[in-house]
Amino acid sequence: MKKIIALFLVLTALSCSSEDQVNQEVSAVGDSASVLDGKMLSFKNEELFVKEYSDLASLGSDELKNWVSSKKLVSLLNTSDDSASIEGDVLSESRIIYSDALKSILNSESKVKINGNVLWLNERTFYLLSKNQINKTPEQLVAEKENLEVYGSLLSVSSPVKNSTGRDVIPNENRIKTFVSGEENFNVPGSRIRLVLDLYNETIVLNNVIQSSKMYLRSTLQYRSCSTWRCTWKEASNIRVIDTYSLSGSNSVLWKFSLFQMTTSATQTSLIATWNPANLPAPTAPTAWYTNFNVSGPFKIYVGNGPYHEVQLSWY
Repeated sequence: MKKIIALFLVLTALSCSSEDQVNQEVSAVGDSASVLDGKMLSFKNEELFVKEYSDLASLGSDELKNWVSSKKLVSLLNTSDDSASIEGDVLSESRIIYSDALKSILNSESKVKINGNVLWLNERTFYLLSKNQINKTPEQLVAEKENLEVYGSLLSVSSPVKNSTGRDVIPNENRIKTFVSGEENFNVPGSRIRLVLDLYNETIVLNNVIQSSKMYLRSTLQYRSCSTWRCTWKEASNIRVIDTYSLSGSNSVLWKFSLFQMTTSATQTSLIATWNPANLPAPTAPTAWYTNFNVSGPFKIYVGNGPYHEVQLSWY
């Protein structure tokens, strides 16, 4: 009997230890602003949505996965895979990348509820769904999206009143600036390796208000994979990588930079900077709020036991 009691106490302690670890990781985002409502997360208002999104943006991939698990949500983070978009030799800068933080909040159908409204994100547009549309699949919604009400979008914080053809709009706004280092820069025996760096902006506009704007950097180490019919680039998940960032930028009054160094796997998305005019006095010219983000500096990567390779990053 004593042995059974002892075994029970050991199992209980192990269970509590595991639960405490998850709780500590989840607590990194503070008190959660969302609750699970059916198959999607629900927020009382847009401010709480932005707060939770901003908290999640500073977490690593494992912490995000634990947070999603704690919410019991089938999220876009766990069900989407955009690796196919970077398999080719030539990469399009018109690709759309969602941050891991945003994908953690959206469910597998890219839906979320805010202030009682169900929003559906399709490419760069947030649509407001009626009661009759809430349970429709993304495929069904795409077929009728011309009739859906637009509630918001993902766009760049600069030139908010300009359209994409305006002369003051700088190239790569709302898009991706990609840096590719060819295999000649790496020496990994038995493998052909390349590095893809995606620097991109994610600005959330809801109900005609810019809620948040952040800059992210995604690094992906890939190896050349060839079959009988074709060759593609795949994630080199079995190769140890050390990334070192040393970035600097202008517009630091409005943009708060995040500088860091990390040891990571082959793919990592990291927050670089956040647009934060909230505590500043109102400018004499309203457009002064919407200055472009500028960043430059070296990205260094150590692959395996080889020497480091450096890539100079710049935005605009």
